[in-house]
Amino acid sequence: MSRILFYLFLSFYSLYASAANNNWQTLQTQATDAFKAEDYQTAETTIKQAIAVTEKADNGAAYKASSLNLLAFIQEAQGQHEQAMTSLSTAVTLAKQALASPDEQIATLLFNQGVLLQKNNQLNKADSVLDESIEQFQLSHSDGGGKLWQAIILRAQILISLGKQPQALKLVSDTLSDATDKADTPLPLSIESDLVLLAADIQLNKDQCYQAINSLEHLKKKLSHDTISAAENLPALLSLLSRAYEKSGQADKAAATREQFVKLQNQGTPSMTMVMQLNELGLYQQQRDNLKQAEQYYQQALSQLSALGKQQSIEQATILGNLGSIQLAQHNAKAAEASLKQSLELYQHIREHPLQTARIAGYLGSLYYNQRDFAKAETAFLTAVENLQKTTPENDGSLLLALQNLQSLYIAWGKSEKAAAYNLTIQDLKQRLQ
Repeated sequence: MSRILFYLFLSFYSLYASAANNNWQTLQTQATDAFKAEDYQTAETTIKQAIAVTEKADNGAAYKASSLNLLAFIQEAQGQHEQAMTSLSTAVTLAKQALASPDEQIATLLFNQGVLLQKNNQLNKADSVLDESIEQFQLSHSDGGGKLWQAIILRAQILISLGKQPQALKLVSDTLSDATDKADTPLPLSIESDLVLLAADIQLNKDQCYQAINSLEHLKKKLSHDTISAAENLPALLSLLSRAYEKSGQADKAAATREQFVKLQNQGTPSMTMVMQLNELGLYQQQRDNLKQAEQYYQQALSQLSALGKQQSIEQATILGNLGSIQLAQHNAKAAEASLKQSLELYQHIREHPLQTARIAGYLGSLYYNQRDFAKAETAFLTAVENLQKTTPENDGSLLLALQNLQSLYIAWGKSEKAAAYNLTIQDLKQRLQ
């Protein structure tokens, strides 16, 4: 999606005498150049000189607002967050005094204020300020060179963060609808893409899968005619679209969309989204017994994780477990053992996923059991039981199976007393599950 940025330049150039104007403009330009060169000390000193000029001039409030806007940038760059917000708040107040509302410059200052509040996690205030900014742009019949759309996108993102998805969806939907009604001034495709993607994400979280699919497929057709916008937005679109097809039970379409995503991104920068898509494609092929194809997808996902430096992550544990289960099904015991052991070690280190830990331990126990390595099988099966006992009663069926595996091991191992020790627990579980 588009980056949300401050807007540095404000055009207050006709409000008081030319001599003062020229002096102020010179200082403002010098401060701007110093800011761009990251010479923040010089920038701050110079912009304060510009502010001093405006305070001596007649009707200098608008100029001072512009200088305070730049000062806020300088202060924010130096980590002076509170001072930056105070400067922008004062700039807004002065601009409202100097200019007849509604006005595009007031709207821009309000937008900057909203960005700064959002960056400093004052989301409710940011929401209110951006709402006012949007209204100022709309009433002045201007999009502010695209700043209106940026304000709408940022406000929608803030509403989502505040848990106000319905309001965010209404804001985005109304914007898209209004743009459709005004065919003479269409939305830039990059902005339309951001809005559609935001709306689709909300719709998927509300299980409105078919609405999301319709809007995403429509946007996909538009992007096919615009190479630049497609390069920027198509990966995110395909990721959402595959999720929408998956949630709506259209597994084949989800897989086809994921394959498009992988093909598109194959030569690009590694990403966690690519890892997820490759893992899902592996699962899809595994469920259809296309084990070699599934294994290739899992190996590609592991390569992406390695490139990202995420070898000790939960994603690594998950994919190694999936890969190990395939290698086990292919009777490649040595490879399966290596994958499953590494997966189990990661799960045990992370300690947050007992059900998944138990699943991998069960696979590993079965492998050792089939090799008649009963001591290692016992350790793995006990790990599975221990972790399943940490989960909720809805996993009692899995716990019963793990206990039966352990009991079968002890019987085959000739340790009947250890096997008998689980009889009562197994019977209790069977009764509970009836």
